[in-house]
Amino acid sequence: MISIRRAVNDVDWQEAVALLHDHVEWMRAWTDFDPIAEQPSLVDELEHLDGHYRSGHAAMFLASWRSTCVGTVAVRCHDDGSAELKRMYVRPVARGRGVADRLVDVAVDFAAQRCCRDVWLETLRGAMDPAIALYRRNGFADAPARPATLGMPGIVVMERRLPATRRCA
Repeated sequence: MISIRRAVNDVDWQEAVALLHDHVEWMRAWTDFDPIAEQPSLVDELEHLDGHYRSGHAAMFLASWRSTCVGTVAVRCHDDGSAELKRMYVRPVARGRGVADRLVDVAVDFAAQRCCRDVWLETLRGAMDPAIALYRRNGFADAPARPATLGMPGIVVMERRLPATRRCA
């Protein structure tokens, strides 16, 4: 059984940091992308994760499978009415079990409850192609009009519009 919870206490934040360190190492091993080199602010984010995602307009969610924390996703609402899906990672042992789909659902619901009109994300072609397929399956499409914040080749920006009926529920 998969369960999803919002990070709220010290244990949750420690679990999230561990997952994100795994994600950084996975990215380094399977891609030409070093998240720390590309995003130097990530070091501070990992050291103070709760300060980045504890507010009413941002959240970190954790997924557990068989009582083990196996995945995470963050979402941050922006002043322009959009929400950014960030820090999505599922440990290899839990992939293909619906964990990522559940995390995307929770992130989109969080954005909708905060009246966001769309949710966007950045990902990387190649090793992240399964993630791109996951996002497409969950209603995301390429967003060529939205500029990438990451400055390397292969970055894909994707977006999902939220219907008015899903917003401010």
